[in-house]
Amino acid sequence: MEQYIMPLSANRKLKAAKSIDQTAYIYGATGYGKTTFVQKYLAKRRHTYLNCGNRRWDENDIPAQGIVVLDDLHLLDESRREIVRSIVAMPEVWLIIVSRSPVPAWLMPEYINVGFMIISENDLRLGRKEIAGYLDRLGLSCTEDGLRLLTENSEGNAYAVRHAALKMAEGMTPGPQMQKEIHDGFARYLTDHVMVEWDSELLEFLMRVSVVDEFTLPLAELITASRQASVYLQKAAETGNFLFLEGDTYRLRPVLLHALRERSRQSLGEEQLRTCAKNAGVWYEMNGHISEALEMYEQAENWAQIRELLIRNARTNPGAGHYYELRRYYLSMDEDEAAKSPVLMAGLSMLHSMLMDEEKSEYWYKKLADFAKTATGGTKREAQSRLCYLDIGLPHRGSRDVLKIMLRAPAMLLDQGARLPEFSVTSNVPSTMNGGKDFCRWSRSDRALARTVGPLVERVLGSYGKGLTKIALGESLFEKGENAFEVLTLLSRGQVETECGGRPEIAFSAVGQRVRMMILQGDLLNAGTILDSFQTAVKEQRVMQLLPNIRAMRCRIALYAGDMEAVREWLKEAPDEDKEFITMERYRYLTKVRCYLALGENLKALALLEKLNEYAGRGHRTYIRMEAGVLGAIVRQRLGAEWEAMLTAALDEAESYHFVRFISELGAAVLPLLKKRSRDGPWYRQMLDETKQTARRYPSYLLPKSAARDDFSPTALEILRLQSGGLSATQIGARLGMKPDTVRYHIKENYRKLEAGSKTDAIAAAKSLGLI
Repeated sequence: MEQYIMPLSANRKLKAAKSIDQTAYIYGATGYGKTTFVQKYLAKRRHTYLNCGNRRWDENDIPAQGIVVLDDLHLLDESRREIVRSIVAMPEVWLIIVSRSPVPAWLMPEYINVGFMIISENDLRLGRKEIAGYLDRLGLSCTEDGLRLLTENSEGNAYAVRHAALKMAEGMTPGPQMQKEIHDGFARYLTDHVMVEWDSELLEFLMRVSVVDEFTLPLAELITASRQASVYLQKAAETGNFLFLEGDTYRLRPVLLHALRERSRQSLGEEQLRTCAKNAGVWYEMNGHISEALEMYEQAENWAQIRELLIRNARTNPGAGHYYELRRYYLSMDEDEAAKSPVLMAGLSMLHSMLMDEEKSEYWYKKLADFAKTATGGTKREAQSRLCYLDIGLPHRGSRDVLKIMLRAPAMLLDQGARLPEFSVTSNVPSTMNGGKDFCRWSRSDRALARTVGPLVERVLGSYGKGLTKIALGESLFEKGENAFEVLTLLSRGQVETECGGRPEIAFSAVGQRVRMMILQGDLLNAGTILDSFQTAVKEQRVMQLLPNIRAMRCRIALYAGDMEAVREWLKEAPDEDKEFITMERYRYLTKVRCYLALGENLKALALLEKLNEYAGRGHRTYIRMEAGVLGAIVRQRLGAEWEAMLTAALDEAESYHFVRFISELGAAVLPLLKKRSRDGPWYRQMLDETKQTARRYPSYLLPKSAARDDFSPTALEILRLQSGGLSATQIGARLGMKPDTVRYHIKENYRKLEAGSKTDAIAAAKSLGLI
């Protein structure tokens, strides 16, 4: 190439290898310019070039000294491997090996014993500056955003960059359309020039596994119905740098995956592809990956299997099932088809309630009730048990009549010979009071209810009821700040009961309260240890649905410890409330609100709290309403908005239940507000004393790092002031005589120092600190 740009990292490494005559091993996928790089480096040096795809050369073509280049090592036939090994051992020869794959297994002894200079695909990638220089030499101009897009989309692949330059010369600008054309062109190149080099059996194997985005060895064996899968995967690894292994999961490079899928439609045909997809669906279903199984069955057009899988999923409770993940399939079902199954009707009623669509939920409840009137035999019993389950469990109905229903349930179920479907009180959150439903109102008579109806409730709920009475009473007493020894006794005994035929979901509530007790006592180490032990047990029992909330609880511990690195890491996996609001994620959302407070992202916290308040109102969630009220007051106070009324309402309601802990746990974050709203009474004094203790133990809890004036240059402060006046980066640059990019750099640094996620947050934080 006339306008060739030398990849700097690769060039440095090859020079270092030459300085000590060390064998250089260069590898990367098609298009990264491996051969061209070597040719440019050796342009003025005498050398022997041998292509391993050419079967004509042998040991007689190897010079006794000098530079030898072996290109396309991945095409080398097995009979000449010894020749390559012998060249590595020749002291007067500097050997450069070029391949598409990392060092193959047969050459590994030489690599370990002699040592190669490895020049990988990452070293060959063209960076932003190199791409900019290449375009500049071609006389092509590109905006900063365009250059960024080109760098990201091309992944530094020289072929992709060259293709983009040709498109730009035709007048196209970097963006989605250019990316698609380059992607499709590269896929065609792989099909026409790379795949033709592969063994037909390897190509067919890869085409079959391309029905999935990623796979394990067992999955590949089932999809392809081949016991040689491990052999083909080894061949694929040695053929090119397009197969990646992370843990036990294989992934194909996206552009190659696209090319294989295009080729498979032409070569294998729709029937074979449907068979491969069905096999993949079976594997996913066997391993509990229900969403992926349905996608494969849909691809295989296996509608009967989809219906059966949806029915099986609907038999589980929302905490263990995959209602949200599968809602597309449930909601797209033919209504007449769904109305044939009491399980599906109950599932649709539950799903719509979870989606806060009360009207649709009640519509399917009535459908099921009408069905039960005319059904007979086992179908009638199934419908009646599902109706009882919905009477107890529908989220939008709240908990007001649940106790009456549970008292009637044993006789009703016994008389009709029905069985109550599994019902989770907690919905995977570490609470019975604020779990599948809100049971705050029960706490007012907690001891009496535990003594009188507790055994009956446990009987109705079966395995989900074991240990429930003791744990629920222990949680209620803990919330009220009552005797710690009694609380711990109840929680521990209840947890033991769950281990005798009960459910880890109920045990999680006991663990959650014990962790909270340790935190309040200032013992974060033991809080983490308790959670570690429980997480180990959960993994051993494969109750994986608890893990997200366990990790959220671990994040809450990190917030007390001030470990903001762990907090930011957890936020990467936290649910995105701006994408969709999922009611089952309420515990993680409330954890996220705390993270936002700690990071100073107050507007994000306020927006999420508004969504939680809406959910609390629709779902009769008293506890969430109170918790969101106190957190909302903290956010509003930090934003300089009116907050007193919101805090007063939350405190009034908390006092009516004598709840102390969800407030006192907020410590230093809420203490300044409480001091401004002092009131009389034993409850308030107890709550305030505990809050002060927590604040002493964790003085910086949920308090964003305070930036000081010395952290900002005069220019940075002036930019903040101009931003608060509504000026854009371009306008600020013109006002201060600076480049817009320089202004944007200062803005980004200001946000970092103020721990703000937006201009509004940054300005609010700067004003609260007196910086502007």
